[in-house]
Amino acid sequence: MIAPPRLPAQDELELLIKEARERQLRRRLLAAAGVAVAAAVGLSIYASFAGGNPDRVARKPANAGRASAPLCRASQLSATAGWQGATQSMLGGAGITNTSSSVCSLPAARPAVRISWQGRALAVRERGPSPVFPSGNALRVLEPGATATIYLQWWNYCGPAVNIKVPPVVYLRFGKGLVVRAPGSEQWGVPYCNGPKAPSTLFVSRPRGTN
Repeated sequence: MIAPPRLPAQDELELLIKEARERQLRRRLLAAAGVAVAAAVGLSIYASFAGGNPDRVARKPANAGRASAPLCRASQLSATAGWQGATQSMLGGAGITNTSSSVCSLPAARPAVRISWQGRALAVRERGPSPVFPSGNALRVLEPGATATIYLQWWNYCGPAVNIKVPPVVYLRFGKGLVVRAPGSEQWGVPYCNGPKAPSTLFVSRPRGTN
């Protein structure tokens, strides 16, 4: 005759309940930390394009209620690019600023992005936006001095060695005409190589503004 299973004592039950609650708390803390890291990365990217002062850009409306404007010319724009390591990838973006005295607009489509190092284009496959990109309003119309951000996340680079002391240059092509050149910052880096058989992938957003 098989004896019935022994029920845990009261002390054992309390220990099991305590352990389960601790595991649940650890999971919640890890999830909250992940959200905080993503938000901090987004804020640091945005602040770098705003000259280190996010409040200054937050007070400046990007499109000031305008519905449309002439398309921007390359001569009206200045851009910089950069990113930092984020879970084996590089997460960052390119900030595009209207340096002219006239309002202009960027094309609505997501730009085609090319990463060039010492005149050679790196083999990178482009995809749409990444789920870790910071949220923000779609932004096309740029008032003088306003900045739009193209968020970028680069995964898996196994190509020729890139000397990060000589940062690559990011080229953003909007439609068939407008090409914006964004030199890389000194904080440039390349993502971790997860395997040469997997393609090197770059996730790209459309122009975004402040929340």
